[in-house]
Amino acid sequence: MLITCAPLSAAKRIASPVSARDGRRVLQPAALWMHEHEGRTLASAEELSPVLGPALDAVQWRGGGAADFLRAVRDDSGLLTGWGHDEYGFMHLGFQEYLAAREVRRRHFEDGADVLPALAARHGESWWREVALLLVGLEEPTVFTPYVREIAELPAFAEHPHLLDELLEDAAEVSKAPFVELLEASPGADEGLWARQLVALNVLERLDPEAVDALRGRLAEHPSSELRARVSGRVGAAERAALVTPRGGVELVEVPGGSFQMGDEVPRAQHRVDIRPFLLGRYPVTNEEYARFLEARPDVEEPAYWGDRDFNQARQPGVGVSWHDAERFCAWSGGRLPSEAEWEYAARAGTTTRFYHGDDEASLGDHAWYEANAGGSTNPVGQKVPNAFGLHDMLGNVWEWCGDAWHDDYEGAPTDGSAREEEGPGAARVLRGGSFVYQAWLVRCAGRGRLQPDGRYQDLGFRVASSPSSSDLRSL
Repeated sequence: MLITCAPLSAAKRIASPVSARDGRRVLQPAALWMHEHEGRTLASAEELSPVLGPALDAVQWRGGGAADFLRAVRDDSGLLTGWGHDEYGFMHLGFQEYLAAREVRRRHFEDGADVLPALAARHGESWWREVALLLVGLEEPTVFTPYVREIAELPAFAEHPHLLDELLEDAAEVSKAPFVELLEASPGADEGLWARQLVALNVLERLDPEAVDALRGRLAEHPSSELRARVSGRVGAAERAALVTPRGGVELVEVPGGSFQMGDEVPRAQHRVDIRPFLLGRYPVTNEEYARFLEARPDVEEPAYWGDRDFNQARQPGVGVSWHDAERFCAWSGGRLPSEAEWEYAARAGTTTRFYHGDDEASLGDHAWYEANAGGSTNPVGQKVPNAFGLHDMLGNVWEWCGDAWHDDYEGAPTDGSAREEEGPGAARVLRGGSFVYQAWLVRCAGRGRLQPDGRYQDLGFRVASSPSSSDLRSL
């Protein structure tokens, strides 16, 4: 985002006869008018005259007409630039976006105009992305609640959940009210509403878990099987969670020991492995958690895509992290990377099918983000139904690094659940789980991948494992 606070207060003040306050008030409608024409950043004085006229009257400017005002601002402030004869534009697109956001807010509060539905209708359009983020970031008062109420009525609310996460992160003040209201609405037979209610449930679980508890009875009778499963799965997951790392704040789930047949669902490709009890991250490590690591370790390089809005929201899994980066984070947090055997055992959670919910590919979307439903990027963790161990996103969303060196088959692999050692320096490492860019055949419990340990890609993350007896862990 180019601007996070009032740019005119930080910029050179507009010289007399235009004050900074009056200049902002008059330029706001011009910025919104230009932004309403997608891609437009220039306009003539003649085009802007009817737009600026009412605002010039409101500030009682006596310096002439719209053309005189534009020239004064251009010549004295540097906020407007002349592009050829009688054409004007803002010095930065960020100025235009910021002033457009302020004008939407002014019309909503001061004029009582019904402007929020028009902006909400553009939710998901890249041209309006920063305007919406700047709008909810404005304070005293905030428009977060009425704006999210408008979005919640539209299909785009469910189609772009990562944009909703950006709004939550940039908002000056966040309210749970629009999400509670959406979940309290009668679901009827509207599957589009069900999808929006599922997104609202995901958000509310993070904002106020007690509010979800208060709605549990209503949601347990919901016609959406995915939403009902989320509610029932949340109870089991909450009961299973017990520990968290003191550094990084990674929530860990206790995985009971046992034995299983590891490998593809073909007998000759499987082998028996005995697993001791261990702890595993409920979710892949998130950007929020990785940011704490970077703050504590300024010597560590930022992940690839750290500055990319499509991948850097707080609750999205951290990506662009090499195997060495992941190892360092795990050691810092008091854990380690899981072995490949531990990972598959935990993903299966006692099942022997392709996916931990069964063999039915048609219902994979209830449990995983993959090529068919992810929307071209990672998605915030914890939105899909967990497995029987209370683990989320074990399938899809991001590939996850394991501690093992890659081998083409399991011949000679450890049978005690430990990680397989490398045969030489720089050996490729094992990836598990598939990701948001892959089809269902790779997003399965036995699916495997490999990559050199210095690889850093947009669909590559990890989760933390640990011994249950570690003194570095504390109860939740």
